[in-house]
Amino acid sequence: MLAADQASKAWAIASLPREQDVTVIPGWLWFRLISNSGATLGLLSGHNWLLIGVSMLVVAAVTLIIVRGHAPGAVGAAALGAIAGGAASNLADRVRLGAVVDFIQVRGWPTDFNLADAAIRIGVLAFVVALLLEWRRRRRPGTAAGPLR
Repeated sequence: MLAADQASKAWAIASLPREQDVTVIPGWLWFRLISNSGATLGLLSGHNWLLIGVSMLVVAAVTLIIVRGHAPGAVGAAALGAIAGGAASNLADRVRLGAVVDFIQVRGWPTDFNLADAAIRIGVLAFVVALLLEWRRRRRPGTAAGPLR
């Protein structure tokens, strides 16, 4: 995820005009190169060092969960990998550039985003689903109960 996101951002920086819409699918998808110094929806703009610290904690915590084998199954591990990869890529932007490179706009979505943002959101959703499935599996009669690892 980190490599794919960084490659897409390098392409966007080299190819897209700054803050001008480039139509990809009329009425649905545009590219527009911007720098985002905040978090999602522009929250905490200008607080780069705080966001760097939070990103470092997220990457470290998620990596620790994966390494210790505490992810709820293969789907949970893949979801956590997507979250860690996306967070690490946006962290790299914050450290290197002082802001995150965003360039994707989708109709109906409130903000510009990048592949890392998409991976984080999809990863969180998949992780919640994996947790719910694991919880359901453990509640079945005859299944060993116990805390999630």
